[in-house]
Amino acid sequence: MSDTALAPHLSILLPPARVGLHVLDGQILSAVDQLKSDWRFARIQFDGVEGDVSSAIQTYQNKPSPDLLLIETKTIDDNLAKSLENLASVCSENTSAIVIGPVNDVYLYRKLIDMGVSDYLVGPLNKDQLADVIAKALITKLGQISSRLIAFVGAKGGIGTSTLSQYASLISSETFEQKTLLLDVAGAWSYMPLAMGGEQSATMNEVYRLMNGTDKDAFRRLFHNVNDKLSILPTGLEKLLDDTISPDQFEQIINHLMVVYPVMIVDLSGASNIIKKLVLNRAHEIIVLSNPTVSSLRTARTLMNEVKDLHDHHDENIDLIVNMVDMAKESEVSKDDIEKVIDKKPFGYISFQPKSFLNADIAGKRNLQDLAMNDVNELLTKLLHGSIGGNQSLPESASKEQKSGFMSGILSGFKTKK
Repeated sequence: MSDTALAPHLSILLPPARVGLHVLDGQILSAVDQLKSDWRFARIQFDGVEGDVSSAIQTYQNKPSPDLLLIETKTIDDNLAKSLENLASVCSENTSAIVIGPVNDVYLYRKLIDMGVSDYLVGPLNKDQLADVIAKALITKLGQISSRLIAFVGAKGGIGTSTLSQYASLISSETFEQKTLLLDVAGAWSYMPLAMGGEQSATMNEVYRLMNGTDKDAFRRLFHNVNDKLSILPTGLEKLLDDTISPDQFEQIINHLMVVYPVMIVDLSGASNIIKKLVLNRAHEIIVLSNPTVSSLRTARTLMNEVKDLHDHHDENIDLIVNMVDMAKESEVSKDDIEKVIDKKPFGYISFQPKSFLNADIAGKRNLQDLAMNDVNELLTKLLHGSIGGNQSLPESASKEQKSGFMSGILSGFKTKK
């Protein structure tokens, strides 16, 4: 993963949301117009007008408030808090708010944060600053600010995509001690539950139904704990020829589970194209697998270029691993030629180890202590170090209930006063 990679909340397609702006600075409104063509904000509905707290109060007396509200004020006085309370009274509790003011005032910042405001910024703001604050606020609102979604996708079948995603989940949970979920969306074609010591126990549609139901114990029972920090969702009871789940439903599952698991690893080897595209747009790190043959490398290059185009020509979070090196030396593309063809140096190479992988399949489990897999483990450890922050623990804020917006903060303040 590149050292120049964007902040995690700026490297993904943001979830659908409505963002309202009542600002006095024309530069901010111009920046909003620029963001409308930014791929990361493709699902964000912007409603920007020239105004302040008063205009926002008037607007949301007559229409539903947005998910996120940016308010600019030129005056910092005792009336600001009262005006924000009046705004809270006409907005939904789920609305989050950011205030833009004229001065850097630590006391004011603390006061606004105590009221439930998400952030206080000093204007003016340019496009990059606006993108950062909006993206961060929306991801924080979902409870996913410290969560990482890592996708494994193969240029073709049979090149170890599932196996490497499984080893990566063990490294995330055991080496980096991160609470991790491994998810496979191949439906009945998935062998992940058996490889990780579990049994297929549900369909993805059942997962979705129970997730939205009232029996939370039934939902929790779906998961299989591989170790203290690694869980899998052992789906696969679908019929082989049935579709698994719609993209919208799958995204809701991702959003729900990323609040609970700071690291989610998704094996896309058996996913439908539409779900692949969804996850590749949402993933913080994408690992493309290929073997060193012309056909596989051509598909890998095409896939990486398509994802790069989806990400507005950014590829900092896309890495290639070439697996099964030396399986057929005479027919393989050399490492020098691979780097020329791909236009990007592969993250690493893995030699052909059929006996080690087959023994793991027969045993029905993956084992990081298998000495034959040392090279694989070292490579994946290095890769994950860049993705999840090395030995720095990711806050497991997911397990804690969070207030959803500044309106709920202000309303709770009203209750306290009473």
